[in-house]
Amino acid sequence: MGEVIALIRLMPNGVLSDNELQTIIDKIGNVIKDPVKLGRVEVKDIAFGLRGVNVTVSVPDSEGGLDPVVDVLSKIDKVDNVEVVDVGRI
Repeated sequence: MGEVIALIRLMPNGVLSDNELQTIIDKIGNVIKDPVKLGRVEVKDIAFGLRGVNVTVSVPDSEGGLDPVVDVLSKIDKVDNVEVVDVGRI
């Protein structure tokens, strides 16, 4: 079996301070569990002070897809929307 790599964008519920975004980033590291592997996490400017968090994860192809990952990420406090932006196989 292969692995699926995905870029997931987390959008906060408003304009957040640097400390609030860092809290979200710290929580991402805490909720991602094996067999999912956390890759790059980066803050991206969207518009008018609004920033999103791009998260790259890899998941074994046999683990049921990305839905469980999206579910746990959407439960993070101050996260309004979680969207899978890109998916590929490695």
